[in-house]
Amino acid sequence: MHISKTDQINILIIDDETDMSEFVADAVTAIGHNAVAVSDADDFVRAYSTAFDVIILDLFMPKLDGIEIIRFLHENRSSASLILMSGKDKSILHSASELASARNIEVLGVLEKPFTIDQLEAVLRKFVPHKYRPQDTPSALPTEKGLRRGIEQREFFLAYQPQFDFKTGKIAGVEALLRWQHPTRGLIHPGLFIPLAEQSGLINQLTEYVLEEAMSQMAKWRDHDITMSINVSPTTVVDLDMPEKLDDMIKARDIAPEKIIIELTETAIMENVSSYMDILTRLRMKNFNLSIDDFGTGYSSMQQLVRVPFNELKIDQSFIRQALTDRECQAVAQMSLSLAHGLNMRVVAEGIEDQETYDWLKELGCEIGQGFLMSRPISPEEIEERFLS
Repeated sequence: MHISKTDQINILIIDDETDMSEFVADAVTAIGHNAVAVSDADDFVRAYSTAFDVIILDLFMPKLDGIEIIRFLHENRSSASLILMSGKDKSILHSASELASARNIEVLGVLEKPFTIDQLEAVLRKFVPHKYRPQDTPSALPTEKGLRRGIEQREFFLAYQPQFDFKTGKIAGVEALLRWQHPTRGLIHPGLFIPLAEQSGLINQLTEYVLEEAMSQMAKWRDHDITMSINVSPTTVVDLDMPEKLDDMIKARDIAPEKIIIELTETAIMENVSSYMDILTRLRMKNFNLSIDDFGTGYSSMQQLVRVPFNELKIDQSFIRQALTDRECQAVAQMSLSLAHGLNMRVVAEGIEDQETYDWLKELGCEIGQGFLMSRPISPEEIEERFLS
């Protein structure tokens, strides 16, 4: 495989088994990246520097175990992404992964030994160079004042990520995704401004903007056989007038309610099901579709899932991205599909980044796919040019 120098990743491999560290180093080099392999704690401390983009770490080592290295990386404010590997209990791999994530260390994936070069390459493909990432340094973090000004100056816009029918391969819908184009800081990631909007009470203004923009765009596409998925904050769903407001919006634009899918995250809804039942039930009675988003990341009980009138389930992308390299993620994805189909719910898999995962989901009977393999979020003009012409 040929990888240009600008796309090469600098990788540090830490494994006390020399044969294994050499195998991984050779595999990394064969893929086209740069590798340095060390086999003990002293070598790691000497070799470590901020120049490494990715660290491939064996959890079980005699002198300095993987958890201690995760602590070291956190204390040294490492910006390197992490790949965890082990030949032992896979549940420990996942616990270590959660620990690293909690300490703001990006975990690209976990690999159970033995693994293949293809599996390693699939995980490495998830790495995004830091120069392409939104900056989240304290000076770059948005403020309530800046957010309020951004809303007033209409600095927000919607991008649309296509969703595809596995059976036909054709576009089946789009998801409306809010973006903030700051005049000096550039594109600000939603993960930075959505929590701020919720804390400051500005989320309702943003949600109103998203609904108005998405509905207006859908009016232009009303003659096409596609749906529009819209993420809604749980703070908006406590508004008892919400079903009527949405109904008024679609009637004013001559849009069928069946074409609108309201997405709510599993965690937010399941924490207080009773508070939302009134609004959600009335939305379904008005023929809007309801999707439970990021499924698998919360703590839904079977009873709760049956009680809430969702008719679509979106499997969280963290499980889809690792479905073919991680047995537990694969099990969660399979279980989610089976559960949803048992409840007569349509399933959307988000985070599809390679053909193998696409084929696997299609074989399992998943209805809708979404991810960078098919398309990144794009402008409405690009949607029309590429998929609706």
